[in-house]
Amino acid sequence: MHGYPEENDLLSLFECEPTLLDTTSLDFFYNRATYRFSNGEEDFIVTLSPSYGEVKIQVTQRASNQLISLMDLKRVDKFEITADKKDLSSVLLMLLNDDFITQTIEIDFKPKYKLIFREHYTR
Repeated sequence: MHGYPEENDLLSLFECEPTLLDTTSLDFFYNRATYRFSNGEEDFIVTLSPSYGEVKIQVTQRASNQLISLMDLKRVDKFEITADKKDLSSVLLMLLNDDFITQTIEIDFKPKYKLIFREHYTR
């Protein structure tokens, strides 16, 4: 699936059914899926369009409904699930900018939200 997990793996990770842009028989890879879930402290809205490499992640504080983080990425080359357990879930996003720089974004959804952004020189 071009660097994205299978639909069933995403169901397990986010523990919810997505809302799909096209509810006909369009293949998941070519659709846009929106997952809404919570870890108890933060609420998440994750929107994926695998065929376009688009990933949008919005995080709000549950108690105050205040926005904590918003990422709207247009060129995600790889979306990897790094942990998928009852009390721990995380992903790794990779963006290949050019021949010299790769960016990685590590995101923990459970137990608490955490984001680590790194740039790596490939030469």
